[in-house]
Amino acid sequence: QAFNFAVHSEHAESVTLLLYSPADLVNPLLKLQLDFLHNKSGRIWHCRVPVTKITEARYYAYSVSGQTIPQLHSFDPQKVLLDPYAKCIFFPPGFDRNLAMREGSNAGSAPLGVLFDHRSTFDWSGHRSPYHESDAVIYELHVKGFTKNPNSGVDPSRAGTYAGLVEKIPYLKELGVTVVELMPVFQRDPQEGDYWGYMPLNFFAPHAQYASTHRADEPHLEFKNMVKAFHQADIDLVLDVVYNHTCEGDHKGPIYSYKGLDSAGYYMVSSDPANPYANYSGTGNTLNFGQAHVRKMVIDSLRYWKRGMHIDGFRFDLASVFSRNADGSLNLGEAPIFSEIAADPELGPVRLIAEPWDTAAYQLGRGFPG
Repeated sequence: QAFNFAVHSEHAESVTLLLYSPADLVNPLLKLQLDFLHNKSGRIWHCRVPVTKITEARYYAYSVSGQTIPQLHSFDPQKVLLDPYAKCIFFPPGFDRNLAMREGSNAGSAPLGVLFDHRSTFDWSGHRSPYHESDAVIYELHVKGFTKNPNSGVDPSRAGTYAGLVEKIPYLKELGVTVVELMPVFQRDPQEGDYWGYMPLNFFAPHAQYASTHRADEPHLEFKNMVKAFHQADIDLVLDVVYNHTCEGDHKGPIYSYKGLDSAGYYMVSSDPANPYANYSGTGNTLNFGQAHVRKMVIDSLRYWKRGMHIDGFRFDLASVFSRNADGSLNLGEAPIFSEIAADPELGPVRLIAEPWDTAAYQLGRGFPG
């Protein structure tokens, strides 16, 4: 048995895999510098590590070096960087957003990926995914806000959690709801102050702070139990997903992951030296859907939530961003991401809802391809 690690970085000159034990979250248990001749295929840096070699390791991250160029690259080898594909994220007791916003090391204060088998068997017996069309009554809600209020009727130990939401199913049934749309549940920066969830840190991990316990695998298990309970009650679950930007913000924002790995490879850049990141999201940065690996990351994320979590559909926040070329121009009719989603055998049939605008484009009534 082994762990396979892979990360995309076109402009990195070196990539080091950092493995940590729970006993020391500052000094890596093992540092593996990847050889660009043997551990790099195209723009992907990768390695395979036998489980027997890292039995004491529980967390992982990356360190990346490269030429720093204003407006293009933010390489800082002292920064501990989160894997964009991490399925579970650990925030150490010393987690500090401010250190990620300064030059220099943030060791012991950075979010880390968790080493665990997220594919472990879950009991989906008796599971059936419902699908409501003409009888669709969609109710949008916030996991925490809907269950945290003392008057919600949810057990205090489960208030504000995925498990607490299960207790509200009889109420939703009484209202006649057939589709529940969850406001964003992607993992976000717990110190950013984003209550509603629209500043994602990662596109694969469920927000750990919505789990009722703090075991590494609990967010996944609790989320799956919630999905299964809703499906048994004949209610669809749709996710409000934010793929147009991340919580790293503009050039003054924190470096957690994408910026340190290859900022120009993940984000759209502008020609304005004072504002180097194109900002069609209104939050400081915009993901670059002109890049094939960015589109692949989004497709992989959607598949993960559909295949692994049994989600029934997606509502895309600021979906006009999907149609922007690398230079910011709109390409609504031929944007590859739309046809890639429509052609996918798993994603094509699911419920897809697009918010048809961003800060500089309004596409209401025009429809989206696919």
